[in-house]
Amino acid sequence: MRKLSIIIIVTVIGLFLSLASCQGAGIVASLRIGLNHQDGQYASGDTVIVSINPVQEYPTPLEVAVFENGVMTRREKIGVVTSRRVVFTDVRTGPVAVMLEFRPEGTFPEKVPMNLNPSEDAIRIGYVINGSAFESGFRPPKDLKRYWERQILRLRAQKTTVRSKPVAIKGDGIECFDVEVSALDTVPVRGYVARPKNATKGSLPIIIQLHAAGVSGDWCKAHAQAAADLAQGGAIAFDFNAHGMLNDAKDEYYKALESGRLKNYSYRPITSRNSYYFRGMILRAIRALDYITTDPVWDGKTIILLGESQGGAQAVALAGLDDRVTDVVINVPAMVGNGGYLLGRNDAWPWPMEYNGVVTPTSSMLDANTEAITRKNARKARKVAPYFDGAVLMRGSNARFLVEIGLVDTTCPPSEVFSGLNGVAGEVKVISSPYRNHWSANIPEPYKAWWDENIHNYRQEYIKKLLSL
Repeated sequence: MRKLSIIIIVTVIGLFLSLASCQGAGIVASLRIGLNHQDGQYASGDTVIVSINPVQEYPTPLEVAVFENGVMTRREKIGVVTSRRVVFTDVRTGPVAVMLEFRPEGTFPEKVPMNLNPSEDAIRIGYVINGSAFESGFRPPKDLKRYWERQILRLRAQKTTVRSKPVAIKGDGIECFDVEVSALDTVPVRGYVARPKNATKGSLPIIIQLHAAGVSGDWCKAHAQAAADLAQGGAIAFDFNAHGMLNDAKDEYYKALESGRLKNYSYRPITSRNSYYFRGMILRAIRALDYITTDPVWDGKTIILLGESQGGAQAVALAGLDDRVTDVVINVPAMVGNGGYLLGRNDAWPWPMEYNGVVTPTSSMLDANTEAITRKNARKARKVAPYFDGAVLMRGSNARFLVEIGLVDTTCPPSEVFSGLNGVAGEVKVISSPYRNHWSANIPEPYKAWWDENIHNYRQEYIKKLLSL
């Protein structure tokens, strides 16, 4: 790949993406770093312009580290920025995902951190050139379809038992139920189903909320009111947790799971297709879909999946394995592109290769203890991982996708998300954020305001339109 060229030009750039910090007068508070494309997406041959505009004095010389597809390639000195100027241009054919990390000169740590600490005097900005050309590192196993068909047949061969009880929610006109649906391997689907009261047969779309990684955090749990709020848009809504946990239990219950049965679930061995933890999670999602489609008020045509991170991983798997799914609306999806290392790129959470002894460009950024892992373990991981990689599973899906990608996301790297989306047969729309890492809450102000309007609000309006079709 051709190096980015550094130029020092006193100029005026018409458009800056603004950043500020509520603490101190560091880089984030003092300097506005901008791109000439607001969303950070560039076609092959486009000129990328990265500019800095001081809004208050920052007398410290700057240095920048350049990461290409997650791998740091070099550091360059910029000096003191006293007036608005262009600091980088880049023109190439791609595909490449570039992340720039700005720090005071001489302060870069020896080990590149996976994510920045919000208190650090540093900031990252990212862009992608020719994202539509990224390819998946893994190729689909020859028996991929047959494997999952067998798993789903086993699931559906088991009798489905359902427990349901009404629960109170805020707002009129919506009924909500705490449900438990039996699934494979004794762990059921547990969540909340809500729908408008007195809905007529065949009148409503389905909307399913899938949850991000973790066990005891509030974001990991299904919520009755969340299901009810989704149903207010005119849908049958199903909000279920990823692990089959009890609904609305005491905190002690979730903490015990987190330190016990579900401890480190995402980093468990991937040496067998039938014992890998995420197999059960995917099959529970399929059972949930099978169950909710038996509701007589479903319109028989529209199924919308929502999810962030691990929730996006489940949505991707469902869309690839079940052609009833019509729409997927996800943010920073995980488990997409775990074979990126084969093409020299960083891999995605939960890093099944790295945590099973395979050395990749991501390995140095993780605190993975692989001392007890044998070469045999790594060989098995290489064979098993493609069966669960979202970039493989979503290939050929005819669903419509709206996907948010964070261009400084090192947990679910943009190169890998693009590599999966490029295999989708249906319509794909990407909305990207140059300053978005894996957690939207960490986007610095006032860029957060831009994200709220152009990403978050856009997504909410998009979902409303889907429900009104």
